[in-house]
Amino acid sequence: MSWALHRVDDRLIHGQVVVAWGRHLRPRRIWVVDDATAASAWERKLLTSAAPDSEVRVVTVVEAAAAYPEEAAAEGPAILLVRNLATAAGLLEAGAPILRFNLGGIHYAPGRTKVNDYIYLDDEDRAHARRLLARGVILSVQDVPGTRAVPLAELEPDLARA
Repeated sequence: MSWALHRVDDRLIHGQVVVAWGRHLRPRRIWVVDDATAASAWERKLLTSAAPDSEVRVVTVVEAAAAYPEEAAAEGPAILLVRNLATAAGLLEAGAPILRFNLGGIHYAPGRTKVNDYIYLDDEDRAHARRLLARGVILSVQDVPGTRAVPLAELEPDLARA
């Protein structure tokens, strides 16, 4: 058992991930997949100290895709975090066979419209969501383990028609 959660959250590691999901899943490892963050020594150091009960790995999309099968066979649960739907799509295109993403936080920015209280999407986000859905990836909206996971297409019916 390894990959317990694949999550899209623009905040990457924060309270919901460490406290709510961490207590629920008890991950041994948290993989942060983000090319820009992996290139910044300061951000890597900050994130690796943000989850004291888990080993944190900050890697690029290419590195994560290459390591994905090995982690899938590793002992104990792991969480994979990406900042946005573009990175999620990039992981699949790089060869990671991910079947499901939890959308836990894509927050407001200019040009984005509200889907629910913690998911806002723009046209580019919707295009990446369509690409993921077309590949059979399940996209569910859920901020913490105690709330019901809602299919993104239920909240954004136009995505299901693409």
